[in-house]
Parts: sequence; structure tokens; C-alpha cells
Amino acid sequence: MDILQTIVSNGLYMYLKCSVVLVETINVMLMPFNLILVKKESNLPRELLTAYTTPHKRISEHAAECIIFSMDRGLQLHSLLSSYFEKVKNPVPVHVLYRTSSTSHQKAYYSLFSLFSEHPVTAVHQKDRDSFKKQLITILESIKAENVFFLVDDIVFTEDTDMFDFTKFDTRTAIVSLRLGANLKRAYTTQKDQKLPPFIPDAIQDSDKLCWTWESGELDWAYPLSVDGNLFLTQEMIVLAKNTDFNSPNTFEGNLQRYVHYFKHRYGVCYKKSKIINIPINKVQDDYKNIHGAIHQDYLLDQWNRGMQIDYRALYGFVNESAHQEIEISVVKRSDKMYADGT
Repeated sequence: MDILQTIVSNGLYMYLKCSVVLVETINVMLMPFNLILVKKESNLPRELLTAYTTPHKRISEHAAECIIFSMDRGLQLHSLLSSYFEKVKNPVPVHVLYRTSSTSHQKAYYSLFSLFSEHPVTAVHQKDRDSFKKQLITILESIKAENVFFLVDDIVFTEDTDMFDFTKFDTRTAIVSLRLGANLKRAYTTQKDQKLPPFIPDAIQDSDKLCWTWESGELDWAYPLSVDGNLFLTQEMIVLAKNTDFNSPNTFEGNLQRYVHYFKHRYGVCYKKSKIINIPINKVQDDYKNIHGAIHQDYLLDQWNRGMQIDYRALYGFVNESAHQEIEISVVKRSDKMYADGT
């Protein structure tokens, strides 16, 4: 079955096609009155339709690339990058879009990135709050891979992950998640217990994965547009980013939810046990009143300057009950040589 037939079978192609025809029909009806349908999203269905049906032409050896968002969390970002390169087989290139509130935090990032100079990590310093959207779109447009996934800096990889395996699915019909798994029984962000969705038996051949439709789930299982390890079509994200108002990672994810109707009918795919965990021990943004722990980022900066790191390896194999979970962390002496020589 070719990709267009697959899209048609999911109803997404017809939905977009009907949206385009509807807008064009309304505009024809308004022509005698010298009017036109003025709506910010009026061209979005056409742009998405083009993104879905145009063959990928960029040449890349990778099926995906990763974009990490970070602010004033050098120590935590170190744990994410370290666990990524330790636990991930066939890692894909990483772009870090980061922001700092002081020269002290900036210096911490400089020393951090020097540890990963032999790894495929590209650091992009955010100029100011208002530049976030433009710089994110620039990164997205620079990506040659067909797919992209996002991460935030308080995430840690807890399980072995093969990027070849994670990125093999067609993101036009399925959104694959690193953060979900049958071990998740609670939604931290809403402080509620959550039921597992009705999984679709034999939908995929892989015995280590689960499949459902996003519209059949609740809470985390009904949230396809997460920037915590969900895989998307790069061109689709470019279109949505250009049509969305945002100035931070939180407002980016939050305002993407207006387009959830383009995603809820797609399949969700995840591993039986989640591959990553988000550890919200602090909060560096003021967009939303998110629940969080009480370990201030400046305290962690001091630990970094003392040559310490989070003992992220102690989290390997941890069975979390929620995609976000406050757990106790400890710090140990940092080993810089391990990453400086690329081993």
C-alpha cells in the first residue's frame, strides 16, 4: 500500500482535501461581494496536504533528527545528553536550542558542550525570548531527515533504545512515543490516575510495542502533540510552527494543541516500557503554573561548577508510574574525559 492510500485509509487525506475544497467554495461564493475568507488557518489544510503527499527529497543518512529545548539547566541537560549517547543505539543528530538568564549559566553551557564536541550535537543559543519561534523554524528547515522529535532538558533515557527501530514507522499514520508505556498509571501534570487505552492486538508485528488510536485514550494517552519524545514528520512540524503563535517551548507545545484534530485519528505506538522519564525537579518558565519540585536551578549550577553531575545512571531501569515524575536525585563527581574523547 503506498503512502497516499495509507493516508486515505485513515481518513486524514480526505479530511484535508475536503477542508481545501470548502475554503475554495466559500471564496467563490464571496467573490461577487469582493470578499474573501480571511482566516489564519485557511491555507493550512492545503499546506499540510502538500507536506503529506510530496515525496521527501532531502538526502540524509538518518531517518530523524532531535531538537532539545533547554534553559538554565546545564547540569540536567548533561544527564539527558549523557544518557542519550549511552543508552541509544544508532543515535541521530541533536540540535540544542538553549536560553540563559546569566553569564554564569552561559559558561556552564559552554563547558557542557565542550564535553560532547565529538558527538553530533549542535548548540544554538537563543538570542532572546522573542527570537524563539524564528530560531526554531530555522533549525527545523535545516533538518535533512524526514522526521523529527523533540526533548526537554529534564528528561533522562532510562532504557536501551535503537533509533533505527524508533524511526521506522510512517509518521503520516502513526505518532511513535518514547515517553509512554504500559507502566504509566498516573498523569503527573493533572495529578490523576489514568487508564491504559484499548490496545489494538496484532496491529503491528513487534512484540515489544503497543498500538492504539490517540482518540481512544485519555490524558497522556490522548496527547499526541507532546515535545517529550514523540516522532513527527519534519515538514508537518515546519507547517504547523509557521502557523502557530509561540515564544517558548511551553507555548509552542500548548498552542500546537489547536491542531490535535489532525492527529487524534492516527495510531499511537509506544514501547511496552517507556524509554524516557521527565523529572520535573524545578521550573524555569513562567508561561504556565506547572507542578514541579523544589531544587532550584541555581543550586544545580553551583553543583556543576563544583565538578558534579547528576547520578543519572542510577535511574537506568527505573520503572516510572507517570511520564513526569518527581524522584530523588543525587550528584556524583563528574567524569569529563569520558565524553571529551567521544567514548
